[in-house]
Amino acid sequence: MAAPLSFYRSLTILQLILLGFSLVTLPLAYALATALISVDRLTHQGQQAVLDAVQAIQASRTIMEDVTSLERHARQYHVLGDSALLDAYATRRESLEEALGRMYRLELGTPVWEQLRLLERREADAFRALNESVPGSDELRAVLEDFAAFNDLARGVFQESTRAVSREVEAMQAQANEVRQELLWQASALIPAVLVLVVVFTVLIVRPLRQINRSIHTLGSGRFDNAIRITGPHDLVELGERLDWLRRRLVELEQQKVTFLRHISHELKTPLTNIREGTELLTDRVVGDLNRQQGEIVEIVRDNSVQLQHLIEDLISFSVANTALPVIESRPIDLDAVITELAEQHKLAARGKDVRIELNLSGERVNSDREKIRVILDNLLSNAIKFTAEQSCVKISTGQSGEQVFVEVHDQGPGIPGVERERVFDVFYQGEARPSGQRAHVRGSGMGLAIAREYAKALDGHLEVLDAEWGARLRLLLPRDWVAPPESRSDDELREGT
Repeated sequence: MAAPLSFYRSLTILQLILLGFSLVTLPLAYALATALISVDRLTHQGQQAVLDAVQAIQASRTIMEDVTSLERHARQYHVLGDSALLDAYATRRESLEEALGRMYRLELGTPVWEQLRLLERREADAFRALNESVPGSDELRAVLEDFAAFNDLARGVFQESTRAVSREVEAMQAQANEVRQELLWQASALIPAVLVLVVVFTVLIVRPLRQINRSIHTLGSGRFDNAIRITGPHDLVELGERLDWLRRRLVELEQQKVTFLRHISHELKTPLTNIREGTELLTDRVVGDLNRQQGEIVEIVRDNSVQLQHLIEDLISFSVANTALPVIESRPIDLDAVITELAEQHKLAARGKDVRIELNLSGERVNSDREKIRVILDNLLSNAIKFTAEQSCVKISTGQSGEQVFVEVHDQGPGIPGVERERVFDVFYQGEARPSGQRAHVRGSGMGLAIAREYAKALDGHLEVLDAEWGARLRLLLPRDWVAPPESRSDDELREGT
């Protein structure tokens, strides 16, 4: 078993394809060569049989004609006694001997040869008697009576020749049937063998290609935890090793990215905290009263510091969501409680724009990660309040969709154009729509929906933009009963499972 595997792995994919093509075509070439040889042999035998049949029929007819002529010359010699008639007999006798010689050279079988020898012997006796007898004598008359037997022998030779030709034709037909049966047996054996070879080499060629395809898809989906190993021809194995090197490099780059974000966020948080504390002190008039222009400047600094803090937090959250699987705690969750809590937390932001938050909850419960769902819904609700019109309404509803539970957030803002429905989930993408209200100048980080979709995928759910007559309508779909994969569970949850 080790030797075939070692040979298989020593080949390149091109050599494997050529080897498979050669082994598949070899049985077909053998069958074709066998068929050609058999057909050529049958053709040669058929041509020879036709030639022998024609020569046998022509020679047997000549023998019948010569015997008739010999009898006529002998009777004329008996009546007239002319020696020229005896010379004509001798000339005709040479034609008979030539025809007998042609018949002897043909493979007509023993019965024909016996009749030919008998005819030849009796005709030789008759010719000798003609030379020794006197015309008109009783001895010559007795010889003439034997010519009737000569005619019977000549007709017998013709009939036996015809039968011999018929037997040859039947033998050829039997041989043709044997060749056809042999070719059928070869086809019945070779076709399954060829099919088996085709299947075997298809598997040997396609399997490593599928492994490479799956590995590329795995890398493209951002899963770098499993090593890439390709089994097959050595050039594809080398390609798999390069892909695994690429996977390790991507892991290193992801780790470097996370490390960089952590360091930069840590370095930014300290001065940012000082700026925020300073603006809060100025806003609270701790260091003295501010005039109107100073108050506006402090307010701008305060708003931008808050925006910068959210941007840093979003960068950290997105980095965690987009690297290895985040730790997921699967617990029974009351969606109504989570949504109600979030609505309460966003009440002040909604009140600043005179926006009502309407809840249409159906009492849905799911088995999932509470914190991840809270982050998703928090991003959806904050975006809805940010973009909805002043003195309008944001609606949150829950329900069932088949085996899944959905949460919909619907605002009364400018909505999301069809061309942006997928792009809004890209990192750092900000659509054409702008926030409304007093903070319309404050722009977001463009990462909230990207983080929300990544968390939804981690929970085997889906986040999408739906059609709406007005405003933006986003739907979160979650499986009702979901169990986190072992590699993503927390330590407490794994201990409970054991």
